[in-house]
Amino acid sequence: MMAAIRQGAGRWLKESTARERWLLILGGVAVLIWLAFTYAWQPLQERREALGRQIALYERAIVALQAAPVRATAAPSDPRSLNAIVADSAREFGLSIRRLEPEGNRIRVTLEDAAFQSVILWLKAMQEDSGLRASELDMTRRPAPAVVNATLVLER
Repeated sequence: MMAAIRQGAGRWLKESTARERWLLILGGVAVLIWLAFTYAWQPLQERREALGRQIALYERAIVALQAAPVRATAAPSDPRSLNAIVADSAREFGLSIRRLEPEGNRIRVTLEDAAFQSVILWLKAMQEDSGLRASELDMTRRPAPAVVNATLVLER
């Protein structure tokens, strides 16, 4: 069967004009360029952009870590309950809270499969916006890159 197809194609190429052969070659080249762009170049560009966004998040996390640790003036205190403050703030940063355990002016928070840079930026925002600071922090690296489980204690 394949031999018959090959033979028919060879006969067609011999009988075709030079113009038809050139059109076939140009069409083949155009298809190859399209395939290379669609299945090689475009996915590489998308991956590069995703990595660029990830690097930007890491840079923001580094800036947050290098910022002055404590200001001379106290951060504003949020009058809401610690549960509400922590839950709302974590949701804004895309963090998944597994457990909240309030203990007076402290709250123990357990985060699951959280992006490391989001945790750092969240802690900075908690201190600046709500006056809560981390007094204890335990992070465990997950198999995925830059993903952690964290248990921390926030206090006013």
